[in-house]
Amino acid sequence: MKHVGRPIPRLEDYHLLYGGARYLDDIELPGQLYAGFVRSPYPHARVKRVDASEALSMPGVVAVFTPQSGRPFDFAPGGKVRYQGEAVAMVVAADRYLLYDALEKVYVDYEPLPAVVDPIKAMEPGAPVIDESLGTNIAKREKYASGDAERALSSSDRVVEEELVIERTVPAPMEPHGVLAAYDGRTLLVYDSTQKPHIVRREIAKSLDVPLTAVRVVQPDVGGGFGSKIQVYPEEIRVATAAMALRRPVKWVATRSEDFKMTTYGRGLILRYKAGFTRDGVLKAIKGEVIADAGAYDWFGFELASTAVTMLPAAYKVRDLDVDAVSVLTNKPPLGPYRGAGRPEATFFIERIMDLIADETGLDPVEVRRRNLVEAAPYENPFGMSYDSGEYVAGLQRGIEATGYYDLIRNAESERARGRTLGVGMSFYIEITTYGHEVAIVRAERDGSFTVAVGIAPHGQGDATGIAQLVADELQIPIDKVRVVWGDTDLVPDGLGTDGSRSLTAGGSAAVLAARRLLDELKKAAEAMVGGPVEYSNGTFRSGDKAVSIAEVVEAAYRGKVKAQLEAMEVYRAKATYPYGVGVVVVELDPETGLVKPLLYRSYDDVGVVVNPLLAAGQIHGGALQGISQVLYEDVVYDQEGNLATPNFAFYHIPKATEAPRYEPHFAEAPHRSEHPTGTKGVGEAPTIAAAAAAIKAVEDAIRRATGKKVRLRRSPVRPEEIYRLLRE
Repeated sequence: MKHVGRPIPRLEDYHLLYGGARYLDDIELPGQLYAGFVRSPYPHARVKRVDASEALSMPGVVAVFTPQSGRPFDFAPGGKVRYQGEAVAMVVAADRYLLYDALEKVYVDYEPLPAVVDPIKAMEPGAPVIDESLGTNIAKREKYASGDAERALSSSDRVVEEELVIERTVPAPMEPHGVLAAYDGRTLLVYDSTQKPHIVRREIAKSLDVPLTAVRVVQPDVGGGFGSKIQVYPEEIRVATAAMALRRPVKWVATRSEDFKMTTYGRGLILRYKAGFTRDGVLKAIKGEVIADAGAYDWFGFELASTAVTMLPAAYKVRDLDVDAVSVLTNKPPLGPYRGAGRPEATFFIERIMDLIADETGLDPVEVRRRNLVEAAPYENPFGMSYDSGEYVAGLQRGIEATGYYDLIRNAESERARGRTLGVGMSFYIEITTYGHEVAIVRAERDGSFTVAVGIAPHGQGDATGIAQLVADELQIPIDKVRVVWGDTDLVPDGLGTDGSRSLTAGGSAAVLAARRLLDELKKAAEAMVGGPVEYSNGTFRSGDKAVSIAEVVEAAYRGKVKAQLEAMEVYRAKATYPYGVGVVVVELDPETGLVKPLLYRSYDDVGVVVNPLLAAGQIHGGALQGISQVLYEDVVYDQEGNLATPNFAFYHIPKATEAPRYEPHFAEAPHRSEHPTGTKGVGEAPTIAAAAAAIKAVEDAIRRATGKKVRLRRSPVRPEEIYRLLRE
């Protein structure tokens, strides 16, 4: 029975649903100590002195590490803190409650400094400088240019100039950050709520100057990440270092409010631009800059800005572009990847431009996109991105039909007559997924079952089920004979973990190729057993009237009756691939309050082969809500001094299930495969990319329907008070 393409329920769910999950804070080791961090109340300050003497005198306090502890603790680098919540010291105590008392007994003498939280103001002369070694807050600037943007602008019928802003969001997985480390004199064992156990292993080994073999990282069940657990945080290194120094297990788990202070934030990009277009709706040129609000340390800020720039042309024909990617330091936690990582921002920007052209020319938004789309791939965009496969004009048409876009428009008009104010928005997206290498090992067990160890690190996506489907089909065996394991650096030597919508494409392809190699080995053994060439199907090798099952071959190999490798490893180098599609959002506006509620998300996605439609639909549900939430709900607020005014869920709104729309995903009936053995392209981030751009247009549409006037929304999130104001202007 073929497994790929079937909606098989997740194999991982049993222990999750029946209370068997084991998250980081569920793990207790004998003699375990608890770590906590003293965090700066100031967004920018010199650290003049840290006095830990009173804390150290408390019974049960084992150690306090401060800036004087040096590397690799590295507290207050350069003698100052650069964002509110940056760690200044670490206390280790025998009891968690005692720990929190002791944290209050570490006295830090700060000299507050002026702070800057607006990246535009941070670039102005005279702004407080966050990293004096740079002499500026511009951490990095790089130009991306193609054609002649100035000439194309001058020859355009219309030129518009504006600024589009995507404010920061807080990645909010169910489980905050945490790490538990223990050292037995030979091996440093680290349990880590991470998306990348092998990267954590490398960073810890490098920081402690020990060989990789001295560090084992185990990823327990992880309650989500959304990109915020890609970064190896200083806290992870410090806890591991403390465990090694103290020769006792040390655990740190962030509280939710602490998590808001120390996690990387998402989005935080600005596009300042001019665009030129013809009166018949053809985009001629874009000139401008994408500015990343990188935060206090440029961990990912420039990378996100450059990704947004290189994907800004999307699948549109425009080739005259001149756009800088800029990362700017501010007194905020560092910017990091968040579900899509630069691609939602690129799509938001270019789709806002397409909607602007439609508004300015009076053309239908779908028609504007059709006039600008490249017909089909293969296609190299102006910045060198090689789109591998797809039919973009035809895909737009299929997407519009599958989502019933025009029926939704007509319904919104009808509902207006009944007193309801609906808005409909659509977007066309293309994204880049998959990068780097991935590792998989397939091992034959004596009973004819197979264990697959992978370097990817699923944490809720259901990737283990998808990989089991792929390997079961490759080996032509029932899926219950395949077990997929992950999240332990002792199981497989390397891997890049889970991010970038790459897990099934990169990790699954590695597993398929390893299974194929192992099957070739077993085929040779089978030929030795039956004495001639064999054909293989459905778990059995046949040669004439002779047959031997794959389980019998494996058993013979384990008994030494026949020679065969019983384990195969594949290191697969994965090229980028490009899913695309259409997202449509319907919202309802309350004109009395300005509140907007999402009602429906429909999508049409060509994501290559859909290994498991149930899992893919689940990704659409979660991803779409995150995209819509970015526009309607999630709002990070700082005051002028750099204090975070939304420090936890009491102030920062994450939508509940009751606030989610109805989801109706559609996948391409004849998808365009990637070149990878799986034929997949990735679906984890596509809905987030499509939904935000469609949602903000839906809000505009609802306001227009309520007032009869066109409005232009340039900032995400769209606050109810802004809508309320627009309704009354």
